[in-house]
Amino acid sequence: MKDFHVRRGAHWMVISLFLTVTGCGGDSGTNGGGGNGGGGTTPVITTSVNVNDAAFAPPDIQVTGGVTVRWTWTGSLSHNVTFTSTSIANSDTQTSGTYAVAMPDATGVYAYRCTIHGFTGSVTVP
Repeated sequence: MKDFHVRRGAHWMVISLFLTVTGCGGDSGTNGGGGNGGGGTTPVITTSVNVNDAAFAPPDIQVTGGVTVRWTWTGSLSHNVTFTSTSIANSDTQTSGTYAVAMPDATGVYAYRCTIHGFTGSVTVP
């Protein structure tokens, strides 16, 4: 009878360990370009960014130097695209329309933000 209790106890330990391992440490799905960025996420290779009411989508992109990136307003609130680098022209504050800018040829990460709401993004030129 003692042997049965030991096996049953070991069985529960194995189940408990399995649940602990599978329930922890997984990917939350925020590392693939999502998020509310400006760093820490993998840039999406694209030249189009939506300006939503709560975020840039995708927030972090990668482009070839000299390529034109276009931001398109899709929400209803006023936003802007303001680069921390003074060499890139900033957008006007607007509620609709688009803003396009040719990215520099120099490699680097060009951070930007909406100065009204504080959400961020970046353009990486490898």
